[in-house]
Amino acid sequence: MRASKTTAIFEQIKKDINNGSYSINEKLVEADLAAQYETSRNTIRSVLSLLEKDNLVTIEPHKGAKVVSLSLKDIINFMDLRAEVEAYIFRIVTPILTDEDVAKMTAIYQSMEATSEDIDYENYSKLNHEFHEVIYSNCDNTPATDLVRDLISKVSKYYSKTILMPGRFEATQAEHKNILAAVKAKDGLLAADRVRDHIHGVRETLIEHYGYLNQTNKD
Repeated sequence: MRASKTTAIFEQIKKDINNGSYSINEKLVEADLAAQYETSRNTIRSVLSLLEKDNLVTIEPHKGAKVVSLSLKDIINFMDLRAEVEAYIFRIVTPILTDEDVAKMTAIYQSMEATSEDIDYENYSKLNHEFHEVIYSNCDNTPATDLVRDLISKVSKYYSKTILMPGRFEATQAEHKNILAAVKAKDGLLAADRVRDHIHGVRETLIEHYGYLNQTNKD
């Protein structure tokens, strides 16, 4: 029972960190979390240890846990690696997609396109994830898709809010439109090039606005 509760709390806090509900560098106070989840501080300590193993929090003696802050170099490295692996996935998957898969991506894109600039970034991020996930779910190379999903998880607390940066909304809409056109044409090489360009575009926004996105949470 305890293991199950620990896992459930771990998964919820992990989700909250990745979607930006917790600020970068925000302190995770054991007593507050124990009260929130109606559990013991020992359970919360176990959860925080699991989060530390996943590189989502750091735990310092006498200071407690806080949400990990990635260096700009880390972010660039993660994004560059994601761009190349995801391009590979799009290249091999695009030619074998079914009409149903393409229709699903089209419907998701249309939902993204219908979103105004005054957006709910969490919902937009969800649609973005679903768009790319159609491709991942059709890839037989599990190590590649596992790697991409892990890279996304590591950086998602940063780039989930890039859509709010000036000009990024219009850019990401155009990039997804171009990706979808390549997918509809079943052109794997073109789809690979366009998804790589898309991820590089997000990377450049992260570089430009790193200082803002990496602001320390104030007590």
